[in-house]
Amino acid sequence: MAYKVLILGNSGTGKSTSIRNLIPEETFVIKCVDKPLPFKGSGKTYSLQNKNIFVTTNIQKVYAALDKINSNNKIKTLIIDDFNYLLTFGYKESAKERGFEKFERLAFGIVDIFQKVDEMRSDLIVYFMAHTQKDQDGKLSMKTVGKFLDEKLVVEGLFSIVILALGSENDYNFKVNGQDPAKSPIEMFETDDIENDLTLINKAILEYFN
Repeated sequence: MAYKVLILGNSGTGKSTSIRNLIPEETFVIKCVDKPLPFKGSGKTYSLQNKNIFVTTNIQKVYAALDKINSNNKIKTLIIDDFNYLLTFGYKESAKERGFEKFERLAFGIVDIFQKVDEMRSDLIVYFMAHTQKDQDGKLSMKTVGKFLDEKLVVEGLFSIVILALGSENDYNFKVNGQDPAKSPIEMFETDDIENDLTLINKAILEYFN
């Protein structure tokens, strides 16, 4: 079973920047939006030529890519960036359909990806990065595409590690505990805040479980 981590935050809060210190040869990035990674040299270190990046807006293509990644033992960290856009573009493709079936298909497709990750190698850490939304009570959750999905798909409940990116211009720390829905296993992290650096989070996860 791979370790899966959900990182939630608005655009510009340091989610994608946290990739910057990972070893490119041991990292694979699936981008659900075709835009440059926001750190210096990313276009050279993560490229089609280096075979460590894949761009798609299709849920089924993400699912299929997981088998290839799982069979490559060199990959230790997988990032699925802008994950919620799989729902956005999936909804767009089926916008002309009537009824709730399209929402159910999207929800099941997302759950299938999570379940697939649970079946992957135990030396693999998988990060899902997504934007947040607030309900009428101000509660944060992963951004979806409507009330039906919010009721049927409580994404945060499928993760034991949920990290909040609340970065501002002078502070891009991640919240790992102390603010809903951020959560992590007891004593995995020494403080409720950690630098937005996936190498530090990888280290904490591996030391905790191994």
